[in-house]
This record gives sequence, C-alpha cells and structure tokens, in this order.
Amino acid sequence: MERLSKKWTIVLFSFILGFAVNVQAQTAGDVLRYSLEFPSYDAETIIMPGIARHTGFGAYQDNPASMALARYGYISFDLNTRYVDESAGYLGNNTSFSGSQTDVGDLGFVYKFPTTRGSLVIGAGYSQSSDFTQNFSVNGFNDRSTITDMYSFQGPGYQELLNEAAWDAFAIDDRKDGSSVSIFRFVEPENFDDYPGIYQDVEETERGRVGDYSAFVSAEVMKDFYLGASIGFTYGTYAYKREFMETDRDDVYDGNIIPVDDRGNNYSDIDNILSTYTIDTELQAFSARVGAIYQPEKNLNIGLSYKFPSRIQVDETFDTHISTILDNDVEYTGDANGETSYDVIRPSHIKGGFSYQMPQGLTLSAMVEGVLYSDAEYDESGTSSYEQDINSEIRNNFTDVLNIRGGLAYNVNDYFTPRVGYGYYPSPAEEYSSDRHFISGGFSALMSRNIILDFGVQYGIWDTHSQLYDYEKPNGKVFNEQVQRDVSKLKAIFGIRIAL
Repeated sequence: MERLSKKWTIVLFSFILGFAVNVQAQTAGDVLRYSLEFPSYDAETIIMPGIARHTGFGAYQDNPASMALARYGYISFDLNTRYVDESAGYLGNNTSFSGSQTDVGDLGFVYKFPTTRGSLVIGAGYSQSSDFTQNFSVNGFNDRSTITDMYSFQGPGYQELLNEAAWDAFAIDDRKDGSSVSIFRFVEPENFDDYPGIYQDVEETERGRVGDYSAFVSAEVMKDFYLGASIGFTYGTYAYKREFMETDRDDVYDGNIIPVDDRGNNYSDIDNILSTYTIDTELQAFSARVGAIYQPEKNLNIGLSYKFPSRIQVDETFDTHISTILDNDVEYTGDANGETSYDVIRPSHIKGGFSYQMPQGLTLSAMVEGVLYSDAEYDESGTSSYEQDINSEIRNNFTDVLNIRGGLAYNVNDYFTPRVGYGYYPSPAEEYSSDRHFISGGFSALMSRNIILDFGVQYGIWDTHSQLYDYEKPNGKVFNEQVQRDVSKLKAIFGIRIAL
C-alpha cells in the first residue's frame, strides 16, 4: 500500500476541500443529447404537424409561416407533464423503474392585425422543444468487474481525480509497483480474473427540458403565398444522477486489509461502497427559422421551413462522491468535483410537408424533417486533439436522418375536434440511442365564445442501451458493462387558448 502512510493526512483534507478543477469529461454522446429534438411544442402540434397549417402556438417551431393562417389572435398557456416507465436488463435480471416531471409547455400570444386583404401576424413567448425525462434501475451479482475497476485507471483530467477520490475512500489501493487496483482485487493482485464478485444496485435518472423564447412575424406577401420568420433565445437545463451501490452481502471479503485508526492497531474490510455521480447543466443558444406556405388550391397547403444551425453554450458542473463503509461501520469518503464549458454546434433542420382539408370535415397533415446530424460539432476554447477526436467520431458515426410525422383531425362540429397522429424518428447514432415511435391523440373543445381547451397525449416507445462504466484488464483490453433498456414515455399537454 504505497500511499498508505499519506492517506490519513489526505483523508482529513478531502473531507473539507474535495476537488474543484476544469476538466474534460465530454463525449460524442453529449453532443447528440443536446442536438436531439422530439415533438413537444403544444397540445395540438404534437399531434398535427404545423408545417403547412396553423395548429397551436408552438407551430412556429415547425414553420413560422403557418402563424399567418391563424384565424384570430389569442393568448396560449400549456402545462406539459411526462411519465416514463423503463424495463432494464443487466446481469441476467430485469427490473422496472418509473418517474415523472411537470412544467410549462408554452406561454405566449399571437396578434393578428386587421387587414383589408391578406394576413399579417406577430407573436412572442415560450415554447418547449425537447426534454430529458428518463430513468432506470438495475441490480445483480457481477463476477466480471466492479465500478472500482474504472476508478483504478490512472488517466488524465477527471479520471485522475476519480482515482484520487477512490483512493481516499479506500475503494482502490496501490500495489508496490505504484499501479492502482480495486480494493476487491487487492487480495489477488496476480490474477485479475480470480475475483469473488460483488452485488451491484444502480439507479439512474435524467431530468430537464429545452425551450425557445421567441418572437415571430408571418404574412401573406402574395395571394396564397405566405412567408414567416422567427428569432429566439434557447434555454434549457439538464440534471443527471447515478447512484451505484456495491455490497458484500455474503461477506466473501473477510480479510483485515484496511486500518481503522491512524496507529494501525485495528483492521477491517469492505461492507459496501456507494458511488454517487451527478451532472448539472445549463444550456443557452440563439435560434432562427424561416418558412413559406403555398396554397395551390383552396383545400391544399404546401409548406417548407429551415432552421439554421445554432451554437449552444454548455456549462456543466459534475461531482462524484464515493463512500466506503467497513464491516465495523467506519466510513471513508472521497470527492471528485469538476466544471467545464464548451459549445455544441447543433445541426440545421429542413422540413417539408402538406395539409389537405377534405369536404367531410377531415384534415390530413404530414411532414418530413431532414436533420443533418453529421454536421454537429463539439467546440471548446482553443484547439486540441481531444476536440478533434470527438468531431472525428461524430463524422464517422452520426448519420443524417429523415423524421416522419403525420396527423388526422376530424371537425365534428364547431365545438369539438378530435385528432390522432404518428411519428417515426430514426436513430442518428446506433451507439447512443435507437429508433423512436410516437403515437398521439387529443382534442380541442370550445368552452365559450373566446376560450378553447386543448388536450394532447403522446406515447413514445424505443429500445436503447446505456454504458455504466468501462474498465481495462492487465492485457490492455478495454471492456464495459451495459444496460439494455425498453423505454415507454407518456407525455400529456393540457392547454387553454383565450381569443383576443
């Protein structure tokens, strides 16, 4: 135990000081997370695309030109609630875990100028564009590896801080040659695979949302031809938390290898190690869109829009807290804190589609959205090989996609309109996520002369996987532990529009 003589002094300081430095902890997966957008907007637009017709306040995110087709001005307010249920498989076990989140979906106004011909509309407000609500829980007995194997790696940046924090917490220790090894492998340093195993219990949650504070203008510039534009400030938050407990339930680690006082008179061994990892992120960017709609005939609208690439500023703080409880209830802790800032260049979006109103009161809307994910970028201050490696991975692994959405509405009468819809969003990178399917439905109901109640519900399903940690064997080969996830997400939006 090379660092043992120093440990008691450092432990005292680590309780008070911890670590706080600027480090690199980003991957191409972070770039993808902050670039993805899924149908959110408002209670009608999550069902019926707003590419070629006015749906709700959030329709400007599909096409700002559609706002010129609003029949009247109004004030809009929506509440957005999400419920997520996940089934996760790990180490031969399947477990379920659920969670929910509620916040403002949109809040804004639309003003329609009185004109003798054509249409001129302005508006402003907030509209949610995506969210990060996900979670899973897994457990099992792992006889291959332990998360402390990851901490034993002595790499640069944040990995070095993890190594030091784990050493302070007695989750790892040093051999005579100076290399680190998991405390669970310390009794058998000559054979990495001769390892009794450990019970693992993991809970992971993601929370947050992204929305646009925007202003837009839309007008009929020629007969049956509409143009629109919007500019805005994008703001969002992201919070991630993982609690990773490893427990010696069968007391297979019964050696006297860890001192419990500074005189070395008493020794004990591990009962459990709890690693808590958190990330708190703030996102900021400017956004801009332009769009056009053409009506070749009375009941048919054709729309096209373009969302410009945007540079989103990402400010992250993250922390790993490791707590080790010995068999005699003595506790050691270690912390690795960090903060960093970088930019993500989010790709452009090109949308095209149509809306057709049938004589029977049916309206069909469909849209295709092209997203150039291969143009996404990671950008930090200055240039580095780290930045080049991430952008190379993006170019090699991210693909451009075509998202498809469609909806059908039936105008029963002037008071009630039900809707159904479907969306398919293919994965831009199989390594980080998978294809998503969205089934939606809802209605609008006229409550009084100037008040409309909107309701929309969206059910999303997809399969994906998450990497818990990776570790390196003595032969230099890197392995990882992954969780297979089946995700079901229910989003409900309750809205009200007050006509001006």
